Amino acid sequence: METRDIEYILAVAAQGGIGRAADAIGISQPALTKAVQRVEAQIGLPLFERTANGMTPTHAGAVFLERARRIRLEYEDGLKEMQGIRTGELGVLRMGYSPSIPSTLVLGACRQLLRERPVARLRLRRRLARDLMDLLLAGELDIAVAPVPARAAGEFAVQELFDDRLVVVADENHPLQRRRKLRLADLATQEWLLPESHITLRQQLDAAFRQQGLPGPNLRIEIDFGSASLYHLMQGSQMLSISSESGDAMQYGLRPLNLGVEELDFRRRIGVISRAGAYLSPLAQRMTVLLTEQKR
Repeated sequence: METRDIEYILAVAAQGGIGRAADAIGISQPALTKAVQRVEAQIGLPLFERTANGMTPTHAGAVFLERARRIRLEYEDGLKEMQGIRTGELGVLRMGYSPSIPSTLVLGACRQLLRERPVARLRLRRRLARDLMDLLLAGELDIAVAPVPARAAGEFAVQELFDDRLVVVADENHPLQRRRKLRLADLATQEWLLPESHITLRQQLDAAFRQQGLPGPNLRIEIDFGSASLYHLMQGSQMLSISSESGDAMQYGLRPLNLGVEELDFRRRIGVISRAGAYLSPLAQRMTVLLTEQKR
């Protein structure tokens, strides 16, 4: 099998049809059809079935596509490694980081890397942790600075940086800031700024309320993206939200409420995460070292 056949199969899966895939990769429909038939003949099973909307993978096709994606990523890693050997260093680092990670940590390491490597280029993405993990597995990021996922074993390689805890924050003049030893029940009637219900953090908060027989958080603002600038909306308001204990919320005049860990346990581990077995360029390796040094 040729590597281009893998690309052709993946294109058909991504586009959902021979015609659209042929246009996307710039070959004729007959040539693409023959490529699909060639691979199907090799494996002895159909990869796609025709539907009213185009072509969808069969069960065997879905299994094959998963392995094909891995093969493509390994091949791309091999090319990157050879380019690194030839040029001495790759010039682009693709890094993502979670909105709950202190910007000072990530940007401080970026500044140091740019000073050390004048020709280096950075491509930064700030996404929710789950999105970052998907981008790593898809080969669109080299490394991510984020909470270590529960599924880390086998899928990801992790360089641990520090232990962290998420806390409930409010404006520094919020009435609850004057209270000591708050209970979760004390927050039941408050308004919140929170991510949507499919986000792990929100699910954990909702579960904590349920476990104490409380109604879910009273949402004033619900978001489907992460950005520290959202904390600006909370200044001078009565809203509550969640932030890293050392995160960006403190720059917006917000302060943690005195809520014990026994009421809401949001402890977590932060690390530099990469796809297991992926080739890491010298830039990615150096960035990992700089992030570790920044946190000391």
